[in-house]
Amino acid sequence: MSLSKDKGDKNPLEKALAAYIKALQTKPILTKAITSGCIASIGSLVSQLIVPNPATGGKIAWRSVAAYGAFGFVVSGPLIHQFYILLDKMMPPKKEKATALDGIKRVIVDRLVFAPPFLLLFLYVITILEGQGHQAATARIKESFWPVLKLNIQVWTVFQYININYVPPKYRVLFGNVLALVWSVFVASKRRKMALASQK
Repeated sequence: MSLSKDKGDKNPLEKALAAYIKALQTKPILTKAITSGCIASIGSLVSQLIVPNPATGGKIAWRSVAAYGAFGFVVSGPLIHQFYILLDKMMPPKKEKATALDGIKRVIVDRLVFAPPFLLLFLYVITILEGQGHQAATARIKESFWPVLKLNIQVWTVFQYININYVPPKYRVLFGNVLALVWSVFVASKRRKMALASQK
């Protein structure tokens, strides 16, 4: 069987994955920005389907979907890309000499240094983009920040430990994006439930 025929026999998933990996290598920031924006939008959409909003009569709030997508594209994708580069420079993952303590240090930086301000930025900017204003954004932070941060640390620390220390850099974003989809659905649902509770 010829090489050209083998390439032609690739299924759509293999072709998409190959194209994605190539895009990561040639245009990493743009690729991660687009990926983050799409995943964040899907997360918002799914969360609204899971927990319908009475304020919209159960209809999809497309502005919210767009807000999540915009945040993912403009902030989340590029910022996380730069953070991982900085983390690797500060604490290079030397696999030959790496110890469990080295891995723990890397995940502590992610969980305790990066995650809290990123979550603050996320809660504030999303609320502003949804059109609710500064007061609503600060109120959202007061209501949601600690509960969401605690759950973030409790639930995703083990996955981030694996991602940061064992996943090869070129696949790290793919692994993180799968987690991000689950996490964005959770955060959006959490915010929606807390908003509904405050209305009662």
